[in-house]
Amino acid sequence: MVVVKLIIRILLLPVRISLTFVQLVVMFITWLSATVFHILSGIICITAVLSYGFGQETGTEALRMLAAGFVLYILPMLGEWLVIKIAVWKMMLNVWWS
Repeated sequence: MVVVKLIIRILLLPVRISLTFVQLVVMFITWLSATVFHILSGIICITAVLSYGFGQETGTEALRMLAAGFVLYILPMLGEWLVIKIAVWKMMLNVWWS
C-alpha cells in the first residue's frame, strides 16, 4: 500500500504543479481584467445615466448602455469562479495526495 501511494504521489506531482501554475495565471488575468472592466463599466453606466438625464439618449438606449456596463462588470466574476473551480480541483487532488 505504501508503494502504491508513493507511485500515485509521483504521478500526480506534475498535475499538482500545473494546477498551481494555471491557478496563479488565471488569478492574475482575473485581477487585471477586473480592474479594467470595473473602470470601464463605471464609465459606461455613468455615461448612460447622464446622457439620459440630459436628454441625449432615449430610455431604451440608456438601458442598453446600462446592460453593457453590467455585462462588463460580471465578466471578471466568471474568472473568479474559474479560479475557485481550480482551487477545488487542487483540494480534491490533495485528498489523493495524502
